[in-house]
Amino acid sequence: MADGDYDYAGWVALASAADDGRLYLEPGVARGCAQRCTDLIAELRSIRSSAQRLSTMDGFGTLLPSGVALTAKFEGKASGADNSLDQVLDKHMTVVEQMRDLFTKIGAQYQATEGANQQSLTNVDAGF
Repeated sequence: MADGDYDYAGWVALASAADDGRLYLEPGVARGCAQRCTDLIAELRSIRSSAQRLSTMDGFGTLLPSGVALTAKFEGKASGADNSLDQVLDKHMTVVEQMRDLFTKIGAQYQATEGANQQSLTNVDAGF
């Protein structure tokens, strides 16, 4: 894995475990985690939006090659270059979106299982 790359396979494995019923959370906990992920995504988007101002640098001058090179280097760290701030924030948002989707899925599966259990008990009480 290259520097700055992220292995998304871990979240895929957790989603698979949730699908198989091997991973669960109580619905209130799952809902709370999903909401915190939604809040974090909004915060990361806000940071990314604010950080876009960093992609245009002034103050290093244009007369000397070193000033031009410094400007280009710092602008690249903000946006467009490998592992620039905007790319790192996008990767973070992708991971947090996967986390939110996983928590939402876990909560929904808990509710579905709880509903099926209630229906089974209702059927037993009704004499089915």
